[in-house]
Parts: sequence; structure tokens; C-alpha cells
Amino acid sequence: MHPSNQTPTSPEYSGRRNFLKWMTHGLGAAFAATLGVPATLYLLDPRNRSALVGDFKPVAKLSELKDGVPFEAVVREIRRDAWTLYPNDIVGRVWMIRHGDDVKVLSTTCPHLGCAVNFEGDKFVCPCHNGTYTTDGVRTDPGAGRTNPAPRDMDTLECRIEADPENPKDKLVFVHYQAFKPNEPTKEVRA
Repeated sequence: MHPSNQTPTSPEYSGRRNFLKWMTHGLGAAFAATLGVPATLYLLDPRNRSALVGDFKPVAKLSELKDGVPFEAVVREIRRDAWTLYPNDIVGRVWMIRHGDDVKVLSTTCPHLGCAVNFEGDKFVCPCHNGTYTTDGVRTDPGAGRTNPAPRDMDTLECRIEADPENPKDKLVFVHYQAFKPNEPTKEVRA
């Protein structure tokens, strides 16, 4: 038997065991930092990106438009998806009709079922169901006993004309592009 007045002694200090303990903790911290920093940056990155400048997009130069002649233009936008950048993503197309220094902008989407409206001769015609419009986008009957199935005129879009920073003698046409719900009697922006 052991005498009761003796206390057990602690083991002697081991330098190797202490070193391995610190090395294990250090490697764990290095792995956590290696995986944690990119994960944190991934979650915070979208918050630090700047928002788009505005809703108006440059579409054409005023000098490209002939007076009274419809001109089809493409609306492009910079789109970002996580880290992927799409610099020339096509948002839509518009018809522009110049009247002096004023421009009327119409959506190329037919208000009936959403087909693309073409310019044929002296009028706009939807090839899907024969929707017919004047050069100002007003709904008309196609004639020959047929009726226009479109519930409203072609959709007009807001535009503004500003000086071209690269060529002060010319002006740029900016368009606020919106998509509208088809087959509705009034213009409603598609969500």
C-alpha cells in the first residue's frame, strides 16, 4: 500500500509533445484561413460592387437616323453574374423614328403575343397574326376583311438626346428600355 500523505507527481515536461500540439493547432489555423478568407470574400463581394449607372442606355447616334424613316436599334447592357461579366448582353430591340431633332421610340415587341414587329413598306407588321401599325405605332386594320388582333398600339419608350462626348458635333439617343405584358389592353411593365 501507498502511504496516504504522498501526492502523485506530474509527468515531466516533454518538448516534443508540446511542439506537436502547437504544430497541429497551427496547421488547423492555416487551413481555416485558406478556406475561410475566400469564402468571406465571396459573400461580401456583391455588396462592394457598384450599381448600374442608370436605366437609360445609349442606342444610336442622332446622325444615323434619317428623318421619317424607322431605324431598328439594339439595346445592350452590361450584365454581371457572380464573377462573370457579359459586356454586350442584348436586352431588347427598338424602332426609332426621327422627326427633326425629336425621336419617337417604339418597342419591336408586338403587344398581341410578343412576336417581333417588322417594318414593311410604309407600316409596321407583326408576322405572327398580321398585327398592323402606322409609322407612329398606332394600331390599324390590315385590310382585305381582316382585323388587327393587337389590344393596343405599339409600346412607346422614353428616350433622351444628349451630346456625344466623343464627337461634340453629334448627339446620342438614350432609351429607357422596358418589356411590357402582351395581350393586355393597357401597358403594364413585365416584372
